[in-house]
Amino acid sequence: MVVRKDIGLEAIGTMAELPPDHSPLQIGARGTCRDKRFKLLGRLRVRWEDGAWDEWYADFGGNSYGWVAETQGFFMISEAAPAQPALADAIKQLGAGQPVNLGGTEYRVSDIKQATAAGGEGELPFVAVPGETWQDTDLTGPGRAFAGVEWHEGEAQFFMGFSAMPDEVQWEGLKAVPGWNGEPVPVEKKMTQAMSCPNCGGVVEVRLAGVTTTLACSHCGSLIDVHKSRAEIGQKVLKAESLPQPPLALGKRGTLRGVEWEVLGCLWRKDPYVTWRELLLYNPWQGFAWLTESAGHWNFIKRIPDTPVGSGYDMRFGDKAYRLFDAQDTEVTQVAGEFYWRVRVGEKTSVADYIAPPYVLSSELYPELQELTWSTGEYVPADVIGGAFGQVLRSGDGVYLNAPNPWIERRGAFVKMGVVAVVVAIVLEALFSSFSHRRTVLDQNLIVQQPGVESAPSVSQTFELKGRRRADIDLKSDSNTALPNLTASLVGESTGTAYPVPVAVNPAQGSNNTMVGTSLPAVPAGKYHLTLSPLPSGTLPTEPVHVKIEQGGLFTSNFVICLLALLSWPAWAVYRYHRFEADRWSQSDYTP
Repeated sequence: MVVRKDIGLEAIGTMAELPPDHSPLQIGARGTCRDKRFKLLGRLRVRWEDGAWDEWYADFGGNSYGWVAETQGFFMISEAAPAQPALADAIKQLGAGQPVNLGGTEYRVSDIKQATAAGGEGELPFVAVPGETWQDTDLTGPGRAFAGVEWHEGEAQFFMGFSAMPDEVQWEGLKAVPGWNGEPVPVEKKMTQAMSCPNCGGVVEVRLAGVTTTLACSHCGSLIDVHKSRAEIGQKVLKAESLPQPPLALGKRGTLRGVEWEVLGCLWRKDPYVTWRELLLYNPWQGFAWLTESAGHWNFIKRIPDTPVGSGYDMRFGDKAYRLFDAQDTEVTQVAGEFYWRVRVGEKTSVADYIAPPYVLSSELYPELQELTWSTGEYVPADVIGGAFGQVLRSGDGVYLNAPNPWIERRGAFVKMGVVAVVVAIVLEALFSSFSHRRTVLDQNLIVQQPGVESAPSVSQTFELKGRRRADIDLKSDSNTALPNLTASLVGESTGTAYPVPVAVNPAQGSNNTMVGTSLPAVPAGKYHLTLSPLPSGTLPTEPVHVKIEQGGLFTSNFVICLLALLSWPAWAVYRYHRFEADRWSQSDYTP
């Protein structure tokens, strides 16, 4: 190892052997992010009680040096900042998730670790003595801002910078990773390493040696601590016959979103209401990701180096607004495979899920680890997951946390079609109305004879009706007793066909039965006359009955029925959409 002292380099001999490195990063690689260019000079392997990570010493140019920390699928890029002893003392008193103001910007403590140097290589700014310890506190701010404070031998050092996802850094000079992207595995190497379980002696494969901290024995279920110099039993869990099977086979590879992932491990978690499974995925260039599965419903999850904006029930991340759906204390109930931290059955986590279907935003507070993390996920159908990993998976039924509402697209499409159809119907109604002028074809007073054996019906003048047009017939009398005792018919002059005309008084008029209006739909074109006949038992006054017949216009009822028919499907789609959302939020304690 070489130690950089100002502008000189001092060789100090050979450091402790570093564990296998599965990262494509290497000394000499160059990166660019946010217009900041840097070159990797050396690597420091850092351990903490339950895991490890790599920090790369980097030359940022212009005699400026800093660090690129590689952890959990993203990078933290920072440079040394001026010391602030009073502020450092205040930060040291904070716990995970608590806020602090740095330069007018609110940051939150995301991680507190007692770090230990495990070894180093290349150029470093200090002698990395194996076993040397310091306290490390990470803070995150808006826009992926990052700050770190390290306490060593009573002195605090500040680092300021930002975090970046893997695809936000443009790299040059990365090394090939055997077994990935078609890179062959050398004959003298193997894709996995094997070890014996300290509990049962069974052979267990380690897929990510040097990164893996906890490994679950596939024979006896014991959790093995493999990050120490000698593998030890961390926890005995189940008998072999009671070990559950992950929903995806460990070691299986599949491609999601254009990235090839390998399944490393599976956790079984529960809260007071449900149980679900979380599968750890790995890719050398993308780091770690997760697949969660509950009753056939799947989500693809990645940790984010951000602190979303908001409080209480509402949070905002990126361009999406999220609503609190659930907040529970969860517990690990079973472990299979391998993990980058020392996971334990019984490990407690406080989880809060915010949703903007099909997306979910989650915070996880690990009290025992003094760590607060945020992650985002997106619902993925079971058949997509199964297709990616070559397995047949059961699809979820019913409504789920952030499952897409199947009616959201249909609602929008039906509403748009309904609006267009209604506009067309209104235009057609207006068009037809303009061509359907009303005209009076008969306006006459008729004297109706009293009922008797020889009484004949009163007959109106002959009038002509146009075809395919409705006829409105109004009867009016000064007497309340005339109209209820009449029958009326429209009779064709040439055919003799009679069309009964309803003479029903309007109940809304009470005892005022002096006017009756009725409409007949389109009748054949031709000449007609109207007949009025008394009922046999009726008594008629001597006053005449005024008859008025108009033709033209449209039936308003038909137009209303048409509108209702056109709006029925949009209304049904809107109802189903809101019914789905109501069912979704019925599962939440935070219904909006």
